[in-house]
Amino acid sequence: MSHIGKFILLVLIFSSFSLFAQQNSENELAMLQREDWNAKKPVMEMKSHKPQFITIHHTGMPQKPQLSIEKKLQALQNFSQKDSPMADGSIKKAWADVPYHFYIATNGKIAEGRNINFQGNSNTDYNLEGHVLIVVEGDFNNEKVLPQQWESLKELISYISSEYDISRNTISGHKDQAETSCPGSNLYQKLPQLR
Repeated sequence: MSHIGKFILLVLIFSSFSLFAQQNSENELAMLQREDWNAKKPVMEMKSHKPQFITIHHTGMPQKPQLSIEKKLQALQNFSQKDSPMADGSIKKAWADVPYHFYIATNGKIAEGRNINFQGNSNTDYNLEGHVLIVVEGDFNNEKVLPQQWESLKELISYISSEYDISRNTISGHKDQAETSCPGSNLYQKLPQLR
């Protein structure tokens, strides 16, 4: 093979590799992994499931931009893994781990919560099998979804939909599944745009 032929072959190989790398990076999503926020291990067995639906929640608490996402996830895990008092005075029984698979903070940062291959938890009564639970920080009955949260939610939905082959038509709000006002009217009214 001539020098020119070898050069052209190298250019073609490099171009193919660059295109492959670019496609891979497009499928990647900037996200804090569990180890990044110092997650503890689950404290009990969890039920495995196949991700099939996407369900949107809000934290139902006022946004706290001054707290880091790492601190928020650690606090959520501490609350989740023990019997904890609820706002209405009832006691929530301990869960194995954080209830949600993904958390979106006020600055738009996304964090991995519970392993997506295991069912989440809820204080409401509905069948969680197959539901990928995303929680957005805030009380969206009283607060607005911040632009950076909305952008991150759209990116996360695209990632989950592509990575796990889940139709966007499965996107619902928590209130579509159970007796609750979650994810709050200001977020719920925007969900059709995600589908």
